[in-house]
Amino acid sequence: MNQKYPTYWPQFCTATILEWKHLLKPNKYKNIIIESLQLLVVDKRINLYAFAIMSNHMHLIWQPLLDHTPI
Repeated sequence: MNQKYPTYWPQFCTATILEWKHLLKPNKYKNIIIESLQLLVVDKRINLYAFAIMSNHMHLIWQPLLDHTPI
């Protein structure tokens, strides 16, 4: 893929659940996502600038760090 910007710049990402089902309504499922993001930050794999988790989708503004960028 020919990109006009490096992959290590901050990125906006949206993930949705099929058919907009409200699978993330219980906080225990949101907490799994938050703990996973915390692990990526602590392990210095990403910089996390902002995130929002709703019951059927989530948004992230994050940046993969140089040693962990996709090829």
